[in-house]
Amino acid sequence: MRRPGDAILQRIGTERGLSRLRRSGSMGRKLGQHFLRSAAVLDGIVAAAQPGVGEAVLEIGPGMGALTERLLARGARLVAVELDPALIAALTDRWSDHPRLRIVQADILKLDLSPARLFGADAPYAIVANLPYYLSTPLLFRLAACRGHFSRLILMVQAEVAERIAAAPEAGKRYGSLSIAIQHAFAVRLLQRVPPSAFRPPPKVHSAVIELKPRPLVLTAAEEARFFEHVKGLFTRRRKLMASGLRAAAARLPPARWTAVQTLIGNRRAEDLTPEEHLQVFRALECAQGGP
Repeated sequence: MRRPGDAILQRIGTERGLSRLRRSGSMGRKLGQHFLRSAAVLDGIVAAAQPGVGEAVLEIGPGMGALTERLLARGARLVAVELDPALIAALTDRWSDHPRLRIVQADILKLDLSPARLFGADAPYAIVANLPYYLSTPLLFRLAACRGHFSRLILMVQAEVAERIAAAPEAGKRYGSLSIAIQHAFAVRLLQRVPPSAFRPPPKVHSAVIELKPRPLVLTAAEEARFFEHVKGLFTRRRKLMASGLRAAAARLPPARWTAVQTLIGNRRAEDLTPEEHLQVFRALECAQGGP
């Protein structure tokens, strides 16, 4: 027997339904909604995630539930976080009685991501998500800061964002503070490029699926937040030589330590240093300000 939610999902899955929801004010452009419809891409994401039976998985932005359905079919214990009230209603109508699914209406940037709050346990969980374009960068920084909660992440992002995440110094303008922060926090792997035709409505740009595996924490949470801000600040003046940009900090350093920093950075700009080198510079500056 068909449930009410099935009819709703079928209705909003058509171009006419999508247009109707846009005109009603839900799924507005500010939410950046592009629903993944390609069965091959959806199956590839689930294959990359490899959820085990009973494994805790957080899905960010389930949309119309195409990925949700596949994750549940693999036996995952799923928390699906969605902001759009129309989609929440449709998902709830379809799966309100499912024993392994909890649907949460919330802003993922504000939600408590601890395993205890989401799953009632302390073990790390996996994340699978088709991230709205407008949300990608702030959410990626937040996921980096909270990575101790996660076992692995399989994310769909804009292809340009994926290239920035994976970029090395020789990649030029693609390499920046996002590259350094995410590579500091995760081992990064690009899995697949996805064309606009895989979505409804199709976006104007290509997308990509990436895998992020959390790296061990080497800074405290407060130190890491300062590290990310330090790197962001350097890349607001990316064409300046590092020695020039750090002149104020140099005044607080013992001469021997500043000499060591100068030896490390040489006549290079922020865009020339690897994530590991940026971390070394940050640690030297932290010591000068009374840090460890």
